Amino acid sequence: MKSKTLTGENAVKLIESQLAQHAGGVLEALARFEPHATVRSWFETIRAIEELINLPGEMDDEVLASALFGLNLEPHKFGPRRLKFVLHYLGYYYGAAFEQRQTLLLLQLSRMQNSFAMAGHIPAAIGLSSVAHAVGYLQSRRRHLMSLLYIIPQACRGTVRMPHPDALAWMLPQAEISGTTITGLLQQRAMSELHDDFKLYVEPHGFTASHHYHSLDDMSLEAERVPIIDLASDAAPVEYEPVPSDRVFSAAELRNDIALMEAAFAEFKLEDTAFAGLASVVRDLSWQVEDDFWVTISPQDLDALADKHRVSHPHRRLLTASSPTFVSALNCYAAFVPFEGALRSSVTSLSRFLYNFKNVCLYSKRRFQIRSGFIFEERIKEELAKQGFVVHPIKRIDRKEFDVVATRDGIVFNIQCKNNLVDPSWIDLDPARFIRTNRTLERYYERAIIKERLREELLKNRLGMDRVEPFVITRFPIVTSNPRISSLSRIREFSIKADAILNANPVT
Repeated sequence: MKSKTLTGENAVKLIESQLAQHAGGVLEALARFEPHATVRSWFETIRAIEELINLPGEMDDEVLASALFGLNLEPHKFGPRRLKFVLHYLGYYYGAAFEQRQTLLLLQLSRMQNSFAMAGHIPAAIGLSSVAHAVGYLQSRRRHLMSLLYIIPQACRGTVRMPHPDALAWMLPQAEISGTTITGLLQQRAMSELHDDFKLYVEPHGFTASHHYHSLDDMSLEAERVPIIDLASDAAPVEYEPVPSDRVFSAAELRNDIALMEAAFAEFKLEDTAFAGLASVVRDLSWQVEDDFWVTISPQDLDALADKHRVSHPHRRLLTASSPTFVSALNCYAAFVPFEGALRSSVTSLSRFLYNFKNVCLYSKRRFQIRSGFIFEERIKEELAKQGFVVHPIKRIDRKEFDVVATRDGIVFNIQCKNNLVDPSWIDLDPARFIRTNRTLERYYERAIIKERLREELLKNRLGMDRVEPFVITRFPIVTSNPRISSLSRIREFSIKADAILNANPVT
């Protein structure tokens, strides 16, 4: 097949056909397996993955950490004896069971690295080339790995039991090849509506798009109004439980996570929202943990706990998920999945569920919106200072308000900070809403830039400089071709982007 370029309806048809093919392919690949064994095997694998992802922040032994994360996973460079030696010493810190889980995981990852390389999936092969690379790679795929867990109860309809040692070999290709492709296709579908000049470049072995959407912040996390790390230092002191030193995760750590969330967001009256009841449910569940990690409970007992803490039926239904399609699972944060007539969860899934639910409870609060805007502005100021800008403490001139004013090389940068919510899940679940919201906000931000142009004399007179350049930085990414509008997720590129605009529009 020769290379070609598709636009308009032809591009959309190709995207839709590929979406159906990959979404159906995931379900077809899982259909032969028995659901309960698959839930157990995949959940066990996710446990090992979560432990590996969190190890860099846990290890105090720098020599051992360097030896572990420096291990090469490429088969021709991989040394199983060296891996065994390193993990043997890691076992002194975290126990024999942890050592066994990580040994199995890293052996599997090395095999998967070879499989991806042989099949020509180069980004995945590079992502698994060493233990250090694998930590970042797995973190970037966490959403897809969890989505597979949520579809297992409905997708697995067969009798073949998936053994735990083979789970990664079956599931990771689904996450990497189909899962990431599905999210990319969903974004391309939205881009085709938002960009009049959208194109697909079709090659013999696939296609690429002319426009892309960057939705993730640091650490491959979705954007949120205020990450907990931005509030934790100002929160009231929390009396934490001691946590076992030989565990990466534990029930005590889960209870500490809840206490930190409550303290960090106390100023917004989080305790007066539905979060309080569900947090109490999770606290009670934390005392029923097996192996300091697993929680298994009957639906009836979970309902009884929800009744005890007066959790509404709509909110208690959020605790459990069994999704029919991969797309519907992509934006799921449920704690439990059906398992052998009961419900199965873990301390990490319970913590993840509550962390997401507190955003659901807070986003509509006016005080939270205002305070998060100030925190957002301070984050931008810090990032600009790192890039060599001088940030000025200007908030008002002649009763006109300014968000962030910075200077560099005799030029004033007048930056408007916009904290309007754009939920990334809309791309998957409600693309029409995403497109409508994006278009509305883009027009709003462009008008804001025009408005700043009309009052630039105020800044010229205050700072004694002749050139003022307006920009908009958004907390939640939007799709735009306007180079003066960018998101916080791309803030580290601001200096480069500003220079490009200035060079394209020199003073005459």
